Amino acid sequence: MSENPDLISHNGIDKTRLVQSTTQPINIVCNAQPFGGGPGATLMAVMPLIGTVHITSTSIPSPEIGKKELVSLLQRLKPRLVVTSMDELVAAAAQAAGIPVVIIDLLLWFWPSISPQWHQADMVIAAEFYGVQERIISEKMNNVVTVPPLGPPPRTTAGPSKDVLLNFGGMVNPLMPKEEYVAYARLVYSAAKRAVNLRNAALPKSQHAKLIVLVASLDVARGIDPQDPEAARMVLPDEALDLMASSELVCCTAGLGNLYAAGAVANAVLLLPPLHEGHAIQTHVVKKAGVSVDAMDWHEFTGGAPINYYNGSLEVMDDVSKAQKEVISSGQAQKALTDRILAAMLHSANSAAGPSAQDPPLRALVTTFGQDNGDAMAARIVDVLTRVR
Repeated sequence: MSENPDLISHNGIDKTRLVQSTTQPINIVCNAQPFGGGPGATLMAVMPLIGTVHITSTSIPSPEIGKKELVSLLQRLKPRLVVTSMDELVAAAAQAAGIPVVIIDLLLWFWPSISPQWHQADMVIAAEFYGVQERIISEKMNNVVTVPPLGPPPRTTAGPSKDVLLNFGGMVNPLMPKEEYVAYARLVYSAAKRAVNLRNAALPKSQHAKLIVLVASLDVARGIDPQDPEAARMVLPDEALDLMASSELVCCTAGLGNLYAAGAVANAVLLLPPLHEGHAIQTHVVKKAGVSVDAMDWHEFTGGAPINYYNGSLEVMDDVSKAQKEVISSGQAQKALTDRILAAMLHSANSAAGPSAQDPPLRALVTTFGQDNGDAMAARIVDVLTRVR
């Protein structure tokens, strides 16, 4: 009898061993920490691949209820396994309920300290990044396996358009009021719009560009330009990647998802000022590894001291908020922001006009760590399921 291809993952892990062991669907609980889009997007990529082995999943949000109530819920659901993307509360509740736990961690290198739940998990699936292997060794974490980060396959568009893409994905998080990130988007958009006009005035008509603005939040789409309700648009991920690949310059936040996507498909990249410590620290780590990436920071425009992004999250958020308000209230600071974006636009225009045999700098992320569509994470989850059945 020939093998059923639906029971073999793309990386060669044989899933028949799990299917043959049961005639009933396997119930697992899936959960994502509600911070930004990364944890949820990771589950969305991984769970359909696990579904090929006849697993039913019950998704629960990270609840506002206490641990006792969550333990009770899990005991009623009786799942074979809990898979959580970085949610410490859910991991702790599952362990208290005696349920095996797999933790997907996109930021193992980042945490100031490692939670006990990570050490007690049946498996921690860590996405590769600078410092991950060192962290595993220093913490003596024998239950960690590493996988390539989620991201699209590398590609470069020959002869990209002259357009400039402003991508505001990766902004929203629960520690920042909506008004803050809408004001951020409006500030950067206004500066980029002025910079495009100055860019076009400085270049021949054949090199003129238009500004394309992408957002992942309806609030940002509505608030970015009260005079132009079509200034920004929301698109599906595949279209966003196509626009990134075909644009001369991509301006985006330094979220890890953006870094991996830009590394795979973008021609030139300008990282926007950080909205929280993660954006800044990720940029610092990439630069420390020798990757030449163009990135803006608030002190360039305020003239003040650089923000210490290694302070606590709330303190950093407060410092970012103060810096943003200072730029919004100062015409000189706004001009400096416009000039900085204009410089990146002119540099990418000049680079695109001449021959270049070099890959874009952020492509180093792909060549160093690879890219995965979720197969590797799914295969590791199946490994645990075969042990706990």
